[in-house]
Amino acid sequence: MQPIFSDNLLSHYISDFRLSSVTNIRRITLLIKGLVEELESGKIISSKEEEIKSRFLNYFFGDILGFNYGNSRKWQLREEKKSVVDGTKPDAALGYFFVDYTCDDVRAVIEIKSANIDLDEKQSRPDKQTPVDQAFGYASKTGGKCKWVIVSNIKEIRFYPSLDRAKCQVFFLKDLVNENKLKELLFLFHKDKFIKEFEKSSTDKLFEQVKVIQLKDDKPIHIIDKIYNNLKRFEAFGFVDPNYITTIFPFNILEKHVWHYHDRNLFTINHEVYELMKGVNIENEQVTFTDELQQEFTSSNVIDAKHKVEWSFLFLNHSLIDEISAIKDYKQVEERNKRTIGFSHRHRFHFKEGEEGITKNIRLIKDKTCDCISCNYRSLDFNRLLSKLKAGEGNENYNTSEYAYGNYLTASNNFKTTYNIYKAIEREVKGKQGKGVEYFLIKQNIKLLHNLALDYQFEDKQTIMDDIKSVDLDKVIYDEIEFDVDKDVKKYLIDIKENILIYKIQDEIEEITFKIEKLKILYENGGKQFSGPNLPNNLEHQYFLLYLHINSNYIIYDTFIRYKALTEKVFKGLVTSYQISECGIKSFNEFFLTEAILHVSPSSLQEILRKVENLKVMDDGTEKLLEKLNNFTTSVFKEGLFSDPYENTLISEQLNNHRFKYKFKNIFANLFIVLSRLEILKEDFNNCINPLIKFLKIEKELAWFDLKEFANFILRKGNLFEEKDLMEILKISVNRDKYGNNKYTDLIKTIPKALIKFYPAYKIDNAKLVKTAILNCSSDNGNNASYMYLVYLVNACNDNCKQILFSTFENYLDEKFSSEFYESLIRNSNFDYNLKNYFQIYSEITNQHKGGGAYKFGKLELTDLVFINYIFIIYKLNIDFKRIELKVFTNLNEFETWLLNPLEFDYKKFKAIWLTDLKDKIILDRLKGNLNITKAINKQLKREFNPILAEIKYKYFNKIKT
Repeated sequence: MQPIFSDNLLSHYISDFRLSSVTNIRRITLLIKGLVEELESGKIISSKEEEIKSRFLNYFFGDILGFNYGNSRKWQLREEKKSVVDGTKPDAALGYFFVDYTCDDVRAVIEIKSANIDLDEKQSRPDKQTPVDQAFGYASKTGGKCKWVIVSNIKEIRFYPSLDRAKCQVFFLKDLVNENKLKELLFLFHKDKFIKEFEKSSTDKLFEQVKVIQLKDDKPIHIIDKIYNNLKRFEAFGFVDPNYITTIFPFNILEKHVWHYHDRNLFTINHEVYELMKGVNIENEQVTFTDELQQEFTSSNVIDAKHKVEWSFLFLNHSLIDEISAIKDYKQVEERNKRTIGFSHRHRFHFKEGEEGITKNIRLIKDKTCDCISCNYRSLDFNRLLSKLKAGEGNENYNTSEYAYGNYLTASNNFKTTYNIYKAIEREVKGKQGKGVEYFLIKQNIKLLHNLALDYQFEDKQTIMDDIKSVDLDKVIYDEIEFDVDKDVKKYLIDIKENILIYKIQDEIEEITFKIEKLKILYENGGKQFSGPNLPNNLEHQYFLLYLHINSNYIIYDTFIRYKALTEKVFKGLVTSYQISECGIKSFNEFFLTEAILHVSPSSLQEILRKVENLKVMDDGTEKLLEKLNNFTTSVFKEGLFSDPYENTLISEQLNNHRFKYKFKNIFANLFIVLSRLEILKEDFNNCINPLIKFLKIEKELAWFDLKEFANFILRKGNLFEEKDLMEILKISVNRDKYGNNKYTDLIKTIPKALIKFYPAYKIDNAKLVKTAILNCSSDNGNNASYMYLVYLVNACNDNCKQILFSTFENYLDEKFSSEFYESLIRNSNFDYNLKNYFQIYSEITNQHKGGGAYKFGKLELTDLVFINYIFIIYKLNIDFKRIELKVFTNLNEFETWLLNPLEFDYKKFKAIWLTDLKDKIILDRLKGNLNITKAINKQLKREFNPILAEIKYKYFNKIKT
């Protein structure tokens, strides 16, 4: 008899099945052991058929296989179930049984004989049937749902499909004490596997696969078909970890794990792949074959060889494999290296090109513009992206993973839309052959929605949350799709579920960035590296693995902290490498700048780039980023009559979702953090100005810290704007400014600075605008005002506008003197500090507040910020140290006394180390040439060398006039 399920077939599925997962497994093994002992002792053989039948049925099918026979309302094992045709009765049936027998649902019939009866011999009864014939006779009379026939003489138990008596799965009772055989029985015929009331059981699904799965063909299979067929199993993935691909057949011909992938190269010791690659070439992104290989295809009956090779190469390309290195005879190479310490064919090894192996380029992917949803998002074209998503609403044709992912990226309806699409896909693919991978990825994404969907606040929230919580990915893998995917695919799904790839990438990134940091320290300390791996390249490659795993498989993961943290760490590692001028990267790939813009928080991005003034970008990367800026700004508005902008409701509605709004604001800030460090040509930036100004007129969501980064960009790159453009931005900022809202303060402060820096001849002459700015600083009742940020307007104004500001400032100081405001005014403008008695009041207030809990200044903490700011004013304005106002200060320490009047200080009390806290050029320039200070520095440096003090001496106290 031929088995239904061959050992080879079962080996692909049963390896992950654990006996420990079966309920009451200990009792099951004891029952089997007891039955075997009874059989071997002769007790069962000597018993009459009727004596042993009922007990065996309950023991074997009830207690061992788990079919319920003790429930009073609904049970699964029924003895002597009458047929619905003629009232004949098999010994038992499996199914779903009720008190009302008309509701019974029979799935399998059971015929039990005594242990001394051969199941294939005709019985001494009128119809001369064998026990097997008799059992099959009952199957057709049970109502139409009976799929299985079970025949046993207790020694032997056979399971037949009801429509094919030529095949059966046979179990001998005595063999079930063997763990592997018991595992096979329970894997196939335990009640949790064998039958399901309303859906296909695991065994039913596996039975359907028997005719589909061909593990071994009698005819030799050509290597092209081996590669194609094995990769086709993973077709539902947009990306598969290339490290995993190299471990599966036919690339791996060992029954061991191998490490055969590196830097987009797949290495294999399979001789067949070597022979194939000899005859394959890529010319002008087209696959060509040698005549010899073409003849081989004909003789081996390979159908559609070109299509199969192209599909396979493209699949490998999408999984970051652009080259294949194949070895002709690895055992020969192994013999040559037998004395080489550490040599192993499980790892990549050096070979003689042409003689021992071959390396071929297999890249077929063409660089082209992509208009997919993911690329629309990365291009920051939110208008196009949201328009596509809007068009897909309510249309079943758009119930795809891509559209679900797009709605996830934009947090549509607080992720409810994404959830609905996933549920529609789940209903469509559940239980369908060949859809196992897609079903798993959908279920995993539903599970990942849990924390995101918490923001959803409508009536069905609890229903959605309960459904998400109920997702059991283990059940999906080990039950629902168990027989729809083979062992290799199943293992990969388990790795995805457990985040194995992400954790592995995380470890690699941690190690590489640590090495880059060490390398930077080495060069800073005067060292040098003469050889070693290309660390930045390896870091970029690891990130590409992460990026493609998430984005090509539409896994909703990039919102989560780990992904963002890894993006930040990778970008920081690249920036660190960039800072190593001798051996680091010389320029940035625009891809990584975009990733940082999308995923790193503005505060972290600013900190990473704090010491980097300029970023060089590869090729046309700067132009691409400017195009993305345009896409971003133009998404917010529509063009009205006479080109006046008006709100794009598509975007404004989406910005009601706080997650999308948070992402949107961060992108704006990050764009300018990055752009402020790029070398941008004025003609290239010119196209960005008009959309940017219209954006500023319309946007409502940005906060002061977002606009602050734009203000910093203007201060650095104000030359990219014309004067009229800067004035237009100033007008928008002033007209939209209001009391109590500091959103535009940085722009109002910065634009005058930019005008002075880049257009010093230009003067603001718009008195109405200046008056509006002043009015915006007052509350509605007029009792309070804050003019602090208007101080910076003064130096950029003409005389008339300047006088308007100064007059307002004087009135303010007269009514309610503010030392902070006065300090800013005389520090940042040409306001006369001698006017009225303001300087006297300022000095008195400073004396009152110094040392009163203010922040300490410098590492030595010899004074506080209140006093040092006052000192800075004295030195900057070159105020006479003997002025009467300076006499108001009391309770000064020696450091403060010296700074307030260094000319009359007792230098016996002076400590040169004080200077290390005073690195400001304005203060040191005024102290320069003081002989007492020079002597003190020389003494201090003799006692203990201090590099900061030595530098100060060299710059300010090295040449003394005698």
